[in-house]
Amino acid sequence: MNNKKQQLNLPAGCPLCGEVIEVTQIKCTGCASEITGSFKTEGMSTLPAEYQKFIIVFLRHRGNIKAVEKELGISYPTINKMLDSINAMLNATVTIKEKPLTRKEILDSIERGEMSVKDATFILKTRK
Repeated sequence: MNNKKQQLNLPAGCPLCGEVIEVTQIKCTGCASEITGSFKTEGMSTLPAEYQKFIIVFLRHRGNIKAVEKELGISYPTINKMLDSINAMLNATVTIKEKPLTRKEILDSIERGEMSVKDATFILKTRK
């Protein structure tokens, strides 16, 4: 029988209310040492899962927009919008944390012709 615990990804925010989470304990898998405190989370780990996946694909294709469009099945305007959102979230001078697009914002973007149904489907399906 396998005694390994399933490791979960660190959520970008509280799964119940969306507020910032605080990591308070870390544990070594080798020696089982545990350290308790208040640990700062930053960088990609603070981004929603759909943005983390996008960044991995974007980097794998070295920023080639055509290749990203093809792999993810999303349009150029959606890629630009995602890059803008990611930059805003990672920008240390931004004091108000930008949230991922809401379902209403996505539907409004489709209605205005700013986003295709295919792009909206990708964003909604890749959320956790």
